[in-house]
Amino acid sequence: MSPVQRKSLAAAVAAAAALLLVSGLTRKHRVYEPGGDRAGLVTFSTITERELGSDATFSGTIRKGARLYSTYDRTAPRGKQTCPT
Repeated sequence: MSPVQRKSLAAAVAAAAALLLVSGLTRKHRVYEPGGDRAGLVTFSTITERELGSDATFSGTIRKGARLYSTYDRTAPRGKQTCPT
């Protein structure tokens, strides 16, 4: 393989990697609330790919069929909380 071919192949791989990174950063997912299917009311939150990765790592989302479901209350405050005492 000539140096020109190697450089063009490397540039094509770098461009493909950049496209995949950009598509991953812009992708959004619907995460449904557990038990939200009752009475015909379906509630969901829209989260980014990065939030989904974090949630899935710590069991924050589970898959049931084709849908993702949250395992905790997303409306509750996140992060460190002050001691109540």
